[in-house]
Amino acid sequence: MKKLLCILLALTMVLSLGVPAFAAEGERPGAAWIDSGIYGVYEGKGEIRLQDDFAAAVNREWAESAKINDGEANVSARTEHTDEINREKIALITGEKKDDEKLTSLQNLYALLLDWDARNAAGLDGLKPFVEDLMGLSSVEEMTAFLSDPQRNLFGTPMVMDMVMGNTEDAFTNILYIMTPAMFSDDPSAYEAGDEESPAIAVNRQLCEYMLRKLGYSESEAKELFDKAMDFERGFLPGLEAMEKKMEGKGTADVFSQRFTTEEIRDMYKNYPLCEIYKALGFDLDGRLVGIMTPDVIGCIDAQYTDENLDKLKAWVLAHTITEFTSYCDRETFAETTLLQAPMTGIDTLPPDEIYAMKTITALVPSLVDEVYVEYCFDKSIKPQIYDLTVMMIDAYREMLREEDWLSDATKAAAIEKLDNIKINVCYPDNLPDVGSLTIKSAEEGGTLFDAIKAARIFGRGIAAEIVQRRNDGTYWKFDNYYSTLAACYVQTENSINVFAGICGGDYYQADWPLEKKLGGVCMVVGHEITHAFDDSGATFDKDGNYKDWWAEEDTAKFHERVDKLKAWYRDFVPAPELSDEPYGEEGANRVSGEAISDLGSVKCLLSIAAKQENFDYEMFFTQLAIIQKNARYAAAELPTLANETHPVEYSRCNVPLSNFEKFHETFGVQEGDGMYTAPADRITVW
Repeated sequence: MKKLLCILLALTMVLSLGVPAFAAEGERPGAAWIDSGIYGVYEGKGEIRLQDDFAAAVNREWAESAKINDGEANVSARTEHTDEINREKIALITGEKKDDEKLTSLQNLYALLLDWDARNAAGLDGLKPFVEDLMGLSSVEEMTAFLSDPQRNLFGTPMVMDMVMGNTEDAFTNILYIMTPAMFSDDPSAYEAGDEESPAIAVNRQLCEYMLRKLGYSESEAKELFDKAMDFERGFLPGLEAMEKKMEGKGTADVFSQRFTTEEIRDMYKNYPLCEIYKALGFDLDGRLVGIMTPDVIGCIDAQYTDENLDKLKAWVLAHTITEFTSYCDRETFAETTLLQAPMTGIDTLPPDEIYAMKTITALVPSLVDEVYVEYCFDKSIKPQIYDLTVMMIDAYREMLREEDWLSDATKAAAIEKLDNIKINVCYPDNLPDVGSLTIKSAEEGGTLFDAIKAARIFGRGIAAEIVQRRNDGTYWKFDNYYSTLAACYVQTENSINVFAGICGGDYYQADWPLEKKLGGVCMVVGHEITHAFDDSGATFDKDGNYKDWWAEEDTAKFHERVDKLKAWYRDFVPAPELSDEPYGEEGANRVSGEAISDLGSVKCLLSIAAKQENFDYEMFFTQLAIIQKNARYAAAELPTLANETHPVEYSRCNVPLSNFEKFHETFGVQEGDGMYTAPADRITVW
């Protein structure tokens, strides 16, 4: 319910950027700071001192001249560098043909996406055979055959969301995790009967009914079909309630620990042949464990998977599938459905065609985009430089752990052993597994966009199915780590740190930078990811990536005391005071704690490196830490973003860590009474 309230607040307050009144300055954490990540927030603001709001002061000049691209909700250090990467990719894909099947397929897909004349002429014709096929089914037995055929089932799975990752109890094997059924909202209260639908349901209704009318249904027929789909989803509520009770007091790892053999799944679900459908779609699950994160909710599908509910089941499959294909039809459909989603996304403009096409290709066949980017666009001499910086960070972190005086010798040794076993993956993999090829025909060869989209989605499912079979021994990168994107990550079930080629540029890294800027840029990200090995979730996994307790009991209690202090700060912190006086609260603090711990740990590690340098320029270093968090987002998108984001709001990712370290106070002369001042006794340190 809180998530929906945040959305409503964002929609009603976008024109009012005044700070809500509080009883007294300083009553809440960060009271002197503005949400400098809201587009236009600086208008009418006077001087902002570095000592009062560091992120706002550093990034003000940039923010006041920054422009948000059409089709986007924000502009940031991340989006600016992503734009650079996309320009390189577009230049390659629109450039000369090469004797390279992967590149040729991408070039053909790009051309098909931008052939608006052909797309406008086709309209929704590509979807019509699917709709006729689905709506002609006369039994659940026929529905099973339909879902089991990758050429007919355009959704791609048995109508559930899934992913492949390491087994939390056997890190060297991969496992298929089934998350939730396809749903129009992840908030159970959205399905409660009432006079007014929740924003999420209302937007999805408009989206679905628009597509149905374009497919030839009358207004009343479209409404009736969506109502039937909603009735089917309301049948999930008992499962959602049971899951909520079952997970009280438990963490993420407990969700992943719900694993079953295929025999157990068949016994659990008598009507809904989950394993058989996956097998037909290419997943060899026999003899393997399957993770089911929401077994009670999947059980609700099973209970309704009967001939008596066939009409509702068909409507549910139809509604979710056609809303997945809104971006692949004619221009009018693409434009209208994009605007219909604006209340949830904050995006009310269309992106330039070339950006739309590039993003679509990246979403459909990321592994191919990765390969051609590294082969033709990336400076491979950067890889050893990033590797050396990563090793430097790990070495510094080892010393940091040795100096933690609150840890027992046994836990300290186990933590260092885990650090020493981190697998380091930087820039791109040296060895690529053979997952087959994807051939996309050009229009001249008889290819159509709809056939290309379907082939790309089937290819992606094939990669996932292949990864399930592979031993997770650290000799390869999983294809869910897309290394041409601007990103880095720590994977708990692998104990691996992954720093992708896409982050090597922009405000994050330049080869000729001084060490201060490298530390404040990409190294801040690297240190952040290393700390995830020891945040409140990562600390529950061992050196191999297994969910296993390696802590001495007394150290666990001390660790949670430190984490609780951090959570208490974020619980009272108001992330967007210009829009709402709602603090993160207990739920929000729990959601962002892992990322907040990682930001603090990274800054501490970086400062330990800086302390060993001669004539280190701390001002340059701290400024770069602020620059990589620069962001300007439309107000309409801010609260919906915060309601779901596991990272703290961007400006706080600069201000909070820095305000907790004495070296920052010394560098900028921060004194008691300044907005960035934190008294020594109140400073937060987890690591």
